[in-house]
Amino acid sequence: MEQQSPLDHFLSFLSALVDPDLRFHPLYLLPFLVMAFLIYLYHKRHDLHGGQGFFRWLFPKDIYFHPSHVIDIKLFLLGQVLTAAKAFNMIVVMTLFAGLTMLAIGGEVSTKPLTFGRVLLVTVVITLIRDFCVYWVHRLHHELPVFWPFHAVHHSAEVMTPVTLYRKHPVYELISSFVKNIFIGIFSGLALVFLVGKIELTLIAGVNVFYFLFNALGSNFRHSHIWFSYGPFWEKILISPAQHQIHHSLEPRHHNKNYGEIFALWDWIFGTIYIPAGREELKFGISKSSTSNERIVQPHPTLKAALLVPFRDSWKALKRRRKKK
Repeated sequence: MEQQSPLDHFLSFLSALVDPDLRFHPLYLLPFLVMAFLIYLYHKRHDLHGGQGFFRWLFPKDIYFHPSHVIDIKLFLLGQVLTAAKAFNMIVVMTLFAGLTMLAIGGEVSTKPLTFGRVLLVTVVITLIRDFCVYWVHRLHHELPVFWPFHAVHHSAEVMTPVTLYRKHPVYELISSFVKNIFIGIFSGLALVFLVGKIELTLIAGVNVFYFLFNALGSNFRHSHIWFSYGPFWEKILISPAQHQIHHSLEPRHHNKNYGEIFALWDWIFGTIYIPAGREELKFGISKSSTSNERIVQPHPTLKAALLVPFRDSWKALKRRRKKK
């Protein structure tokens, strides 16, 4: 096998930055800039932008040069290095559980024709399954002390930019990917027997059409300093950027709310939805207690701390649990 040069690795990294699965793809950044400009004009009309120019308002130095954001960037770069491992997880786990499901029901691959309706149905169901798994993995990482330290890396962000999405510990990413691929694999096995002979999705630019629309229509505002609400009606159906910012808030009334990614359905069903009545001023980070809005000292000031501290804290939580028993 021919060994790749440093230049090859660098070019591979650059190509990853325009991967349509990443929110930095031009197809998502362009509508983000357009929507941001419209929000800016609204702020300007109502004198809410403090007289700042558009780009200074959109990319404030105190946020984009904040030490917290530097850790966001480092974890994003690390995540790109681990992309191959995530792809391996997806292919192996999903294929394994699809095969096991087919063996369990004793079915053969369907010979039904691959119609647009069937492909769209598979896309809808897989989107719902994925979103349901995201909700529960996310919620359990908040509620189980042994898991929380790995998700706390994400919540320790003191400022938010679109890069903060990728401020995730590899263990959290591994668990999330593993759970999603188990359930998608099970459904894929059922679909291959009863619905289609080949799993295909309705795609735009090689991406699930629903995730493409989700990413293109404002997802980059979810981790940002810009308030973008869908309004009380739509926020009962879809999780808005404002609702996700509330999820990161230090305020006790916001704690453990809005776990969903795309759909507000799961938060509504399981009683964790929070719909703001209007714009709220938010501070981000991890609070000292469930009744406090005071931020703790940053537990992840370096990449090393972000990677290692969660293992220490998770082990401490496990020992506390054992002592209680």
